[in-house]
Amino acid sequence: MEQRNLLDYVPVLVKWRRLLVAGTLAATAAAAGVSLLLPERWTARTSLLPPEEEAVGIGRSLLPGAGGLPLGLAGLVGLPIPSERLLTLLQSRRLLGLAVDRHELVRVYEAPHRDAAIEWLSEAVESELGDDGSLVLRATAATPKLAADLANTLAALLDSLNREYRRRQASSLRGFLEGRVRSTREELGADASRLRDFQDAHGVVDIEAQTAAAVDVAKGLAFELSLKQVELGVLSRQVASDHADRQALAMRVDELDRQLRALVGDLSRRMGGAPGASERPLGPPLKELPGLMQDHAALTLQVKMREEVLLFLGAQLEEAKVREARDTPTLQVLDPATPPKARSAPRRALLTAAAGGSAAVLLVLLAFLLEAWQRDGAAHQQRLEAIRGHLRK
Repeated sequence: MEQRNLLDYVPVLVKWRRLLVAGTLAATAAAAGVSLLLPERWTARTSLLPPEEEAVGIGRSLLPGAGGLPLGLAGLVGLPIPSERLLTLLQSRRLLGLAVDRHELVRVYEAPHRDAAIEWLSEAVESELGDDGSLVLRATAATPKLAADLANTLAALLDSLNREYRRRQASSLRGFLEGRVRSTREELGADASRLRDFQDAHGVVDIEAQTAAAVDVAKGLAFELSLKQVELGVLSRQVASDHADRQALAMRVDELDRQLRALVGDLSRRMGGAPGASERPLGPPLKELPGLMQDHAALTLQVKMREEVLLFLGAQLEEAKVREARDTPTLQVLDPATPPKARSAPRRALLTAAAGGSAAVLLVLLAFLLEAWQRDGAAHQQRLEAIRGHLRK
């Protein structure tokens, strides 16, 4: 088989040089003409930096340090990432519709209706989220000024809608907290009433202090009762039972015993008529104190818990009110959009060069096909005649 090298193809290119040159020039000129007819497009760019998102009051309290988490870790723990929310707002029909109305894009785009203009604007807007949370916004339009105005308008509308979103979020949180504060106050009042009724029923003011005082008094009474009982026993051996001193000492012993029983707690004597809570300045009997202390501790703990919850909810409510009333910018514009100096489309030089190169390649292939046809023309003619003969049969 005959081997060919590159020089064998040069005569073919030289032979068909007029076709190659004329076709390439014609295709290049046509591409240049078409590129001149294409509408120009200009792209303006602006960079936005959202502030670090403050965790919602309750979430921040339940998750210490969540407000200072990096943006990447905030998503892992379920907290919203500001830039991702901004992308959602930027793609919303509400924001795009406001931009369409502000710049009269229905007329500029010559759109059949407002929804079509919104769709075309969404295709002309690009957004890119950086690793640091920054947001790059690009807007494409028919003129440099319109492109810059669109980019700056979208940034302003994005900030406005984000502030509205945060105010609504704070308003919803405020309503929830106000309801919880009201219910907690009612529960605290009910718990405080139960504790007060318990204290009134059992004569409890400060159960620990009352218990210590009752124990001291009981020790004194028991000691004095023991002494008087000894004196009564000695005196009983010395005098008759109707002696005045013996009777007086017996009365003192009985009274000490009664007071000690009332203080310590004697069920049989209480059933027969024990002193009421108002008659016990030192509080309930010592026998009842273990159970009463447990009940009193449970009621006191419930009241203190309600108070702590009320303080917490009150602080969160005030914070939510501040958030609702705050109307400060939520976005920092790092690079405001300015009218671009160079158009983004069409790239006439690139289109012309691509068209000329593609035409040259196709014409070279055509030249070799024509050369092959001329060289084997007779054989090809015989094949065509054979095909016609078969078709006639």
